[in-house]
Amino acid sequence: MAFMNRVLASVLLSVTGLSACASSFSSADVDYFQPPIVSLKAPAKPLRGAWNLFNNTTRVGLAEMKPIVPAYSGPGALLASWNPHPGGVQERVTFVVTHGGHGLVPTNFATALWLREALHANVLILDAYWSRGIEENWLTGTRFGASMRTLDAIAAGRWLRDTQGTAPRKTYLMGDSQGGWTVLRMFTNEPFWQDEVRQLYRGGIALYPVCKENGTAQYPRLGPYIAPVIVFTGGKDTATPPDECRKAVFTKAHAWVHYPGQTHGWDVANRGAHTPAVDGECGRAMNVYNQFPVCRSNATTNDMRNRIEDFVRQTQSR
Repeated sequence: MAFMNRVLASVLLSVTGLSACASSFSSADVDYFQPPIVSLKAPAKPLRGAWNLFNNTTRVGLAEMKPIVPAYSGPGALLASWNPHPGGVQERVTFVVTHGGHGLVPTNFATALWLREALHANVLILDAYWSRGIEENWLTGTRFGASMRTLDAIAAGRWLRDTQGTAPRKTYLMGDSQGGWTVLRMFTNEPFWQDEVRQLYRGGIALYPVCKENGTAQYPRLGPYIAPVIVFTGGKDTATPPDECRKAVFTKAHAWVHYPGQTHGWDVANRGAHTPAVDGECGRAMNVYNQFPVCRSNATTNDMRNRIEDFVRQTQSR
C-alpha cells in the first residue's frame, strides 16, 4: 500500500505541482523541490538490509553520517559525511559526492576513499533521501529528482565555503546515475541559480547520468553548461541509455568519454568500500521498475579515474 501511495503521489504532484511545464526554474518552485527533512539519523542497514553503513564509513576511516548541511530552504539539515583532509582543508580540492536513485550505496563511499587517497581531497558525501524519510527514487521523475538535488548541492557548497573554509574554485560536484543527472542539471545555465553555482563550484563530474528531458519540471532542460563538466557513459547501459538523450547534453560538455562495452555502474563496489571489488562480476539493480545489469570493470574504472584526475588538473591550471 505504501508503495502504491508513492506512485499515486508522484502522479498527482506531476499533474498539480508548481510550474510543471516551466521552461525555467523560479522561486515559486523551491518549496516543491525542497521536501521536508524528517530524519536526523541514517539507517544502519539501508535498502532493507542490503548493506552495512558502519562497514562503509567508520570501518574504512570515513566520518559518520550526521545532519550537518543546513537545508537550502526550510528547517533541518541534510545528513552527510564530512571528511576534511588530515593535512588541512585550505588550498586543497574538495568534492561533494552525490548518489544515484538507490540512495547512498557502498560505491559512493569507495569513490570518496579514492578521492581522498589519489587527489588528497576533502570529501563531503551528501545524502538526499534518508534525511527525508525515503531510501530510493526509482520512479526518477518525482520531486526528489535533479532539481531538488541541485538545491541540496548548492546548500552543501554554501556550508563548505561558509563554515569549513573550502575554496569554491577548488570545489567539484561528482555524482553517479541520478547523482550524475544532478551534476548536469546544476551546471545548466539556469538563471535562477547559475550565479550562485559559479560562486560555489569549479566544475562537475557526471558518471552514467540520467539525461532525459521533456520540458517538465520533473525532467528539466540539461545544458548548455556554465562551468567545465566531464561526462562518462556506457554503451550497454540499460538504466540510463545515452541513446535516449540529446547528443548536445554530452557534446557541449567540457569532455565526454563513452565506453561502448560497459553497463551502468562499471565502478560498483560489489563487496563494499571495505573490500576490493571483484572484477568482471555482474549483478542486478534492486530497482523494481528496471532490474538493469551492473558489471564491474576494473580497467574502465581505472581509466575513468585517470581521466578525472586529468580533468581536475586541467581545470585547476586555468
